Parts: sequence; structure tokens; C-alpha cells
Amino acid sequence: MFIFESALQTLKKYAEFNGRASRQEFWCFFAFVIIANALAGFVGAIFGMRGALPGLVAALLFIPQLAVAVRRLHDVGKSGRELVVPCVMLFLSGLVLGFRGILPQIVALGFLGITLLAFANLVTLFMKKGSTVPNRYGAAPTAFSFAR
Repeated sequence: MFIFESALQTLKKYAEFNGRASRQEFWCFFAFVIIANALAGFVGAIFGMRGALPGLVAALLFIPQLAVAVRRLHDVGKSGRELVVPCVMLFLSGLVLGFRGILPQIVALGFLGITLLAFANLVTLFMKKGSTVPNRYGAAPTAFSFAR
């Protein structure tokens, strides 16, 4: 139940890109998105809407996912622009893998490897402990957790 309560708090900040998000807020919302997509896929398969329902859920959760990721990066003192390169590379990897021939496939595998490294760096930032003091993005999200 904790994941859903945390996800509800994150959804209340639907498109809020300012401020900071704790590790707990980010990872609980990440788990919620996985559960919501799996449930949408299951319900979509039952009712014959295999692509429509999961696609709708993914589209509805895209902006809050992006917002919480940007706020999480703010918590570790990084800009939200850190998301641009891995996301563009992920999009381009689908195009690069479409080329046929041995040389284009070798280049595509190298590009995919670099994309995985970019995402590994991003995951490392998401797992990093945020600063407990205010930074240029605002106060620490867990600074006054004793007051709850």
C-alpha cells in the first residue's frame, strides 16, 4: 500500500519540474509505473486491447515520470538536461538497429552499448543519495521528515 500512497503524492505533482524528489519518491513511483503498465497489459489482453490500453497508460504516466526524474536529478545536484542524451540515444537505437548488413549491425551494437552506458550512468545518479542541505534547486525533500 505504501507504493500507491507515495505514487499518489507524486501524481499530485503531475507536471512539477521544480524542486527535488527523494530516492524513495522516485523508486516508489517507478514501481507504481511498472505495476500500472503490467496491469494495463493484462486487462488489455483480456479485453482484446493489447496495444491500446497499455499505450494509453504509458502516455498518461509519461509526464509525471519525466517530472519525478528531473526532480530526482535536482536532488543530487544535477540538471534535468542529464535525461536528454540517454533518451535521444534510446530513440535513435531503434532506427540504428533497422539497418541491414554486417557493418551497420556492428555499428548498431556499438551504439547500443554506448546507450546502455548512458542509462547506467543515469541509474547511478537515481540511486545516489541526495544532499541533505539546500542546493540551487531547493530544500532537501527529506530535511524535515521527523515532522510527519
